[in-house]
Amino acid sequence: MAVFAIIASSAPQLLKAAVTTQYGASHFQFTDNVWFVSDTGTTKDVADKLGISDGKVGALGAVLQFGAYSGRATGSVWTWMQQFPETRPNG
Repeated sequence: MAVFAIIASSAPQLLKAAVTTQYGASHFQFTDNVWFVSDTGTTKDVADKLGISDGKVGALGAVLQFGAYSGRATGSVWTWMQQFPETRPNG
């Protein structure tokens, strides 16, 4: 499965509800307006599932697919990422 970052640029509480509804406990909330999810689809598929594409969710946002990561964050971020062999640490 691919890993995606979902970034809310408005109404993050609405997008958070959509992420939680669609992905349940399998998502990771990185910040108040950014979530990581895994999905078998494309960025468009994820945006459609969340109601971003058609505006149904009532929030503006972007969906980015990524295959590598690096940075400084809490250990829980890296633990979540390590579940997905599709992503490479220190990309």
